[in-house]
Amino acid sequence: MKTKVLHFLFITCLAYTASAQEFKQPSEGKSLVYFVRFAGTGAAINFKYFDGEQYLGKRNGVNYFTYECDPGEHIFWAASENRDFIKGDLKPNATYVVEVRPTMGGLKAAVRLHPVDPGNEKTMKKVKKIMAKKEAITLKGQDEDMTFFIENGMKRYEKVKNDVKIIDPSWTF
Repeated sequence: MKTKVLHFLFITCLAYTASAQEFKQPSEGKSLVYFVRFAGTGAAINFKYFDGEQYLGKRNGVNYFTYECDPGEHIFWAASENRDFIKGDLKPNATYVVEVRPTMGGLKAAVRLHPVDPGNEKTMKKVKKIMAKKEAITLKGQDEDMTFFIENGMKRYEKVKNDVKIIDPSWTF
């Protein structure tokens, strides 16, 4: 009986450790943002990701990627059937998480970006589950000419900038 209890405790501790995936920290003086897509809705649809006028790449499916950048003001956006924006004044040596949430669109999946509060246990459980199961992905398509797409995206941002979600600078990991 004692052996079974010890075995159970060992397995429980091992499972907890595996699920308690830690967030990487950025290089000295940089900021790091995790973009996490944990909902399977529209999994076949590529979302395109941007930092202001810089095209980061595209990817589909349930996954996550990290993006290291200089600290300061950033306008992150994603595009699918729509465009959604999130902005933040990122601190140096800090890590942030943005949830990439697919939603129903007219013809294909739309996308929504949401800042993740470290105190939101429900969301954090989903984020850590993806991180425990998968390695960070690499975005693809960076060689595509996105000039026209970026110009239109930034014009759209100017129209909605007062209603854009904000990454709370204290929501660091």
